[in-house]
Amino acid sequence: MRDFPAITADRVRELADQWDAVREGRSKDEADRLVRDCAERLTAEPTGEHAYLWTLGLLMTAEHTGWLTGDGVEGAALVALDAADTALRERPCGHRWHPYEDDLGERQDGLAHLLPLLRNGRSEAEDEQWRDTATKEQWLCPRNIAGYARVAIDVIDPGAVADIPPRLPLIDARKAQHLRSILWDYPNVDPAYELSDHAAALRDHPEGDGRAGLVVILHAACGYAVSGRIRGKWVLDEMIQALEAVLPALGDKPCAHRDGEHPRAGDDPAALATVGVHLLSTGGRGVYQWRGGIEGWHTPLEGWLCPAFLAGLAREALDRLLAGRGKLFGTRDTAHLDAEYLLPDGRLDIDTLTTTYRQSWVTEHDELVQNAALWAARRWAAGDGDERERAVLLLLACWAVDGMVIDIPRSVLGVLQEIFERVDPAPLDEPCPHPGGHPWEGLERLASRGYGVVGYRDTLIGAHLNHLCAPGDFEAPDEPFAPDAWSCPRHVAGRVRDALEVLYEVNESYEDDGDDAEGDADGW
Repeated sequence: MRDFPAITADRVRELADQWDAVREGRSKDEADRLVRDCAERLTAEPTGEHAYLWTLGLLMTAEHTGWLTGDGVEGAALVALDAADTALRERPCGHRWHPYEDDLGERQDGLAHLLPLLRNGRSEAEDEQWRDTATKEQWLCPRNIAGYARVAIDVIDPGAVADIPPRLPLIDARKAQHLRSILWDYPNVDPAYELSDHAAALRDHPEGDGRAGLVVILHAACGYAVSGRIRGKWVLDEMIQALEAVLPALGDKPCAHRDGEHPRAGDDPAALATVGVHLLSTGGRGVYQWRGGIEGWHTPLEGWLCPAFLAGLAREALDRLLAGRGKLFGTRDTAHLDAEYLLPDGRLDIDTLTTTYRQSWVTEHDELVQNAALWAARRWAAGDGDERERAVLLLLACWAVDGMVIDIPRSVLGVLQEIFERVDPAPLDEPCPHPGGHPWEGLERLASRGYGVVGYRDTLIGAHLNHLCAPGDFEAPDEPFAPDAWSCPRHVAGRVRDALEVLYEVNESYEDDGDDAEGDADGW
């Protein structure tokens, strides 16, 4: 047995920081050395004064040990932890409860802070840094250390031990964190790849143990997936394929559950996804049962696992994804909008159009504005209207590109880009046939007077376009612009150029995300 250096208070703090850093991605070789050192010390003295320290060190590094260690490291850690459990679990104890019986996820992050305090010579009342609900005596109790040894074994080799509370595997806890960050719209991972991973797991194993959890997760995420935040059509394709694969496995037979025995999906997708993650594994389902529910759901576990219930969720998610994929990436039909945007005499209903465009800054109206932009661009491309009306149609479509709140869907982008590219750019290099400046630049100057007033700029633009298109129906706004300045080829070409720059930038981002745009404008 080799001699080990003494353990001082400073050394405990240093070790705690090092073990905590392993969880944050320390290099493999350094992490393996730290795990080996813990294992050697614990194997040598499983009942020693510092057995608690080495056991908790192996707990803090257990996720690394189970996934990333070199040859022999995992085995050494498991031998050491088993030795500590065997030596300590039957020690006499008067405690009714120990910290290891709590959910590991709730305590894991605080271990680096807690370890140096356990034997600093101060009682809980004297130690202003001690904030744990358990006492130091409960933490240092041999049965607690034995319990944490079993928990660490379970992290390294899930299912290898019994007599521990049900535990959400750490990898699943991380999945829950990732999904919540996505559905809260502050993703800390790439949403496309995270959602496609869950879809692939369901598609490949439609009758697997994690089926219920994966269906719930995809249902929770389908609204986000069709919101326009996912730029790659392939992600929606994979989610759709997964749900189509699981429906035959779930069958269409009714169940024996009564009304109220199935859970409701609710209106909190992040919370629903968290439930879904708990349904992925035996440990997670055990946590749900042990707690009597999570995230506000208390429906018995059988309700979540019911094939008829899951089939209903899968169909709802599939319908939403199919409709969303069509809107985001398919060809949108706008012919029906003639009834909305044309007057009985065939002229533009300009006030309805500009009212629609003024809603572009409100996210919930994005689809309305996108469809109006497509309608205007297609009408221009069809050659409808006189020179003034055609200029208005192009200016409206460009205005929509300015105001779209989220990234422009492929079903809109491809059509607008193809039509805008038809506009002759030659006038950009030619002099204007009219005196004075161009209206759009002038409107920006006028709008600056209403700085800070929500919607002022768009209201101003709408008033000027209304008068331009139908001067007999709408009064001239303050400081109007001449009609020939509005329809000036250089003015219109400049607006189209600016809109195209936006479309090219968005299109490039789609290509960076691996989604090929070719053919998107077919049949516009």
